[in-house]
Amino acid sequence: MNDEQDRPYGCSTPGCSQRFQTEDHLMIHKHKHEMTLKFSSIKADPLADQTPTPTRFLRNCEEVGLFNEIEQEFRQAQEEQNNKQVRCKKQHFS
Repeated sequence: MNDEQDRPYGCSTPGCSQRFQTEDHLMIHKHKHEMTLKFSSIKADPLADQTPTPTRFLRNCEEVGLFNEIEQEFRQAQEEQNNKQVRCKKQHFS
């Protein structure tokens, strides 16, 4: 048997030639492509591995400013917590 008969379900993503025995396996594989962040700076080599490792995913999120709002809220909450601690210490020693 040839590959198309053994694995009739082929990935339709450009540059990907993987084939699968079941449609379920193909759908699981397609999620990899859906999770891939498509930044023009990364797309230089169409055959490059685009699997979003945690480090690469976080770096790309930082590049587009995804965490800016979250980071700002975190810093504000941290500052408020620090201010509360200072007030409590001042009241305790007064």
